[in-house]
Formats: sequence, structure tokens, C-alpha cells
Amino acid sequence: MGQRPLTSKRATERRQQLLRAALEVFAENDYDDVSVDEVSEAAGVSHGLIFQYFGTKKDLYVATVEPLIEEFRARVAADLELPPRERVRESMRAYAETIAAHPEGYRFLMTRGIGFREVRAKVDAARLAAVGRIAPQMGLDPEDPEVRAGILGWLAFVDAATLSWLEAGKPEIDDLVELIAGALRGTGEALAAKASQ
Repeated sequence: MGQRPLTSKRATERRQQLLRAALEVFAENDYDDVSVDEVSEAAGVSHGLIFQYFGTKKDLYVATVEPLIEEFRARVAADLELPPRERVRESMRAYAETIAAHPEGYRFLMTRGIGFREVRAKVDAARLAAVGRIAPQMGLDPEDPEVRAGILGWLAFVDAATLSWLEAGKPEIDDLVELIAGALRGTGEALAAKASQ
């Protein structure tokens, strides 16, 4: 009996299986050191199936980060019912907890993944979307170049701080959240002061 044809549901499930295996392998190795055979072995499939779904190793690598970006974005969605300061703390706590649950994936995304133009474009788009969400909550115009620069600078600080936190295991998560929230308050105050001049 021949193999059953892949339905859309089965194809989606298989694609997710391949992406999980690829993330596992790419998260622990440099891109140039990974072969498609290693990914196919981790997924328990033939390497031809990887090419069938993704075309090239680079396309597989780029596709691997898409679920990471979406998960991070979904987990940090602000609860608009909370007061502003609590909203930031809860959002940053969710971000830190997501990173702590997926440290390899986060490191992969922020250190190796952005080496590709396509991945960098996805990360940049996610950051600009964050500016569009954060600025209005601070009473600022996300289209203002100074506001955009200030919030993007804060986001770069968040990335650097969380990577350092992952490596060192310190500070405690509550202290990390306060540090990040305080930096956002400082950024907002500086931007508001500049706007009022």
C-alpha cells in the first residue's frame, strides 16, 4: 500500500515537526556547521523531505525564526485593563518568562538568526510594530522619528539586557523586570520633555 497523500492538516503538522527539529539543531550550532542531514535525522525524516518543504537550507533557517517571533509577540501583548506601569511590568515579565522557557531559541534569534537579511527584516518589522503599540500607550506619536528612535533604542536595551540575563542567570527576574520598566519610563520622560520644548 502506498503512502497516504498529505492533506493540508497533515502537511501543516509535518512542517511544524520539521521546524521544531530545525530549531533544535540550529539553536545549538552555527549555521555553517549544520547540514540538512542533521536536521532530517533530528526530525526522523529523509533529507529530501526538508527540501520538499523548504527548498534550501537557508529557507529552512529563515522559516525557523518565524514561529519564535510570533510567540514572543503574542506573549508580551499588553493587558490594556491594567494601569500603565503594571501593564509594562506584566508584559516584560511575560517576555522574560518566554525567553527563560526558550533560551536557545531566543539566543538563536537574536545572535545568529539576524545574520540573514530576511530574518533581520522580520525582527525589524516586529520592533516597528512594537513601537506602534508602545508609543500611543505613552501618549506619544509612533510616527515621530525621535519617538521611533527612542523606543527602538529601548528595545535594543531590552534585547541586550535579556541576553546578558540568560548568560549570567542574574539579576533575579523581578529585578530584571524593574530595570527594563524603569528604562522605558526614562525613555518616555525624555521623549515627552523633548516634545514639550
